[in-house]
Amino acid sequence: MDKTAAPHARRQVSAAALLFWIFAAALAGMPAGTFPPTLFGLLALAVWLFSLTALRQAPFLVRQRWLWPVLAMMVLPWIGLIYSPDKSGLGLEYARKTYYWLYALALASIPPEKFRARHLITAFLAGLAFNAVFGALQFAGLYPLKGNVASGLGRGYSTLSAYLVTGMLIASFFIRKTESWKAKGGLLLLMAVYFFHLVILFGRTGYLTFIVLSPLMVRNFFHRARIWMIAVVCILLVGAMFLSPVVRKRAALTVQTLKYHLSAGPDEAWGRKYSSHQDRFFMWHKAASLFCQHPLIGVGTGGFRSMVQKTSPPGTPLMVHPHNDILYMAVSYGIPGLLVFAWFFGTLLRAAWPRRDTDVGFFVLSATLVILFSGLFNAQILDAGMLFFLACVVGMLRWVTAGSQRQV
Repeated sequence: MDKTAAPHARRQVSAAALLFWIFAAALAGMPAGTFPPTLFGLLALAVWLFSLTALRQAPFLVRQRWLWPVLAMMVLPWIGLIYSPDKSGLGLEYARKTYYWLYALALASIPPEKFRARHLITAFLAGLAFNAVFGALQFAGLYPLKGNVASGLGRGYSTLSAYLVTGMLIASFFIRKTESWKAKGGLLLLMAVYFFHLVILFGRTGYLTFIVLSPLMVRNFFHRARIWMIAVVCILLVGAMFLSPVVRKRAALTVQTLKYHLSAGPDEAWGRKYSSHQDRFFMWHKAASLFCQHPLIGVGTGGFRSMVQKTSPPGTPLMVHPHNDILYMAVSYGIPGLLVFAWFFGTLLRAAWPRRDTDVGFFVLSATLVILFSGLFNAQILDAGMLFFLACVVGMLRWVTAGSQRQV
């Protein structure tokens, strides 16, 4: 071996190790808010760039199929900024967020044969559990609330709810794979902690995401169970959710909204006219209408707010996005936006599905499904926390493709 190459090799391994553990810290810190992943993410980018890892890994990265939809997701907002009616406002703000995709490239630059993706997943699960303990303390009145929500160390509940559902999915996978009953018991307890935290949050989208994806969890528990048995267990889980007073309160609000929808006139019921009781319908209707008027290129990056304000009666509240990822891509970038969105998430699903029996494959699959479904009711690809999470999921595709023949 060439002795002159040894110091360079050691530096390269050292940079990769540093990157790996920085990303592990970022994933562990995500449930506590946007500050920890932002801090560790920027630190990871600094290591990636100044260690020249980015330059050394460039030949590998350009050969990856998933890179091209990622680049499309990066470039599209800047193209949309050219014709946006809000270039210096939301348009520029949304376009600047494209740097988050660099996190995917940095994480994908770590050699998978030297580091186990399971450590990254474990860090994510540990951070969720640590934060959930503080959420429980808040619910019990033993720790101060943040914004009247028992969200633990962070604020808000929309993104956190998606994290918790993802955590339950991957924990159920580990239960299926482990042979130790002691380990199974610990993982069941972990899932119970996540479940408790989910049902004391206000996120109705999180509840619905859990309900829709619960068959995947139950199937991991009872791998050979028939469909009717899985359905019965899922119904029992839904019933358990309603033991929470928070869930009952939020469900009552949903019933009240549905009653209003059924009794209101067609204009208010379907969002053609704004109503505080039907604001989601109004956003969705506006986005669909604007897409139909601008199907080729949309209204531009961040242009939704300006166009809604321009085409709505005075006094209509400002709305920055349509609370739906598909409609956001459609109204912002037209048909090309829809194609890029389908290309991007299709690439994730195609890569993860054949390797769903591996830890990292199931993690990528679970996270993708959670983001896709919850994105029907929230702008997940615009949220800083969820965008960082999605970038990490993309970066972990390197372990997915490298681990096609083995468990990682």
